[in-house]
Amino acid sequence: MGFFDRMKQGMERSRTEFRERMNLLLKRGPEVDDDFWDDLEETLILSDVGAQATLRIVDNLREQATRKALPDAYAVYDMLKEQIQDIFVKPEVNPFEDTPSTVLFVGINGAGKTTTVGKIANEQKAAGKKVLLGGADTFRAAAIEQLDVWAQRSGVELVTRERGADPASVCYDTIERAEATGTELTLIDTAGRLHTSDDLMRELSKVVRVVRKRCKTPVYTVLVIDATTGQNGLNQAQMFNKALDLDGLIVTKLDGTAKGGIAIAISHELGLPIYKIGVGESIEDLRDFDAAEFANGLIGDEEDA
Repeated sequence: MGFFDRMKQGMERSRTEFRERMNLLLKRGPEVDDDFWDDLEETLILSDVGAQATLRIVDNLREQATRKALPDAYAVYDMLKEQIQDIFVKPEVNPFEDTPSTVLFVGINGAGKTTTVGKIANEQKAAGKKVLLGGADTFRAAAIEQLDVWAQRSGVELVTRERGADPASVCYDTIERAEATGTELTLIDTAGRLHTSDDLMRELSKVVRVVRKRCKTPVYTVLVIDATTGQNGLNQAQMFNKALDLDGLIVTKLDGTAKGGIAIAISHELGLPIYKIGVGESIEDLRDFDAAEFANGLIGDEEDA
């Protein structure tokens, strides 16, 4: 099964729920009037697309409906996929391919952060890059053990310290080792942080500052976000971005939720690109984000109706 098919399969729950809401809207009749636009807004918001992104999508569709004299609601719906595709922020660089680079992974516990780091290490080592892992989640012993399994599996080196060690020191050691070995891609896993804890966020901010100050390569701070958290995920992203000035996002666990629209809300409201997306547990299910594939996964084709 190719990734396009896995994307559609992984987003089946989100697509089914979205389709059901849209079908209810279209059954009220083909007329494009104020009630139609109000109902479309409600449909998108209920699909976790977010208020800001919804308003922009609907405003663009209204403008095009007028300019192109679209005949009915079905014609508007046909243009929805393109509008969703276009609303995503496009990345200027790919931090995992445009190397040398150092990537810090942040997020709350349970978002799939450590697994994501391991999968990317495996992917990029297989692509021929010299990769180094930094295990700065020293508060959770299982995180270091988990990362060590990925390091051995991928054949890459892991830099870490004993449990409870200062995460900033681990980052410093990792950067020094990367420079000494000519590493192209350095991936640093940080401890999960509750976005509601000021003390923990300040500590994480210190880690990010140390890496940005010490690193000679470009540094990217990437938030790994669990799609199943829905609108709470948007709140998380806003808090992390405020504290850390994020560079981009990775959205995981889209296969386990009907809240896939949250990816649109977060990217649009924070003005951040999504670098990768996860629609399953296997290595192949974490791939570079493609806005067209995502829009098709959410809306589907006529055969999905």
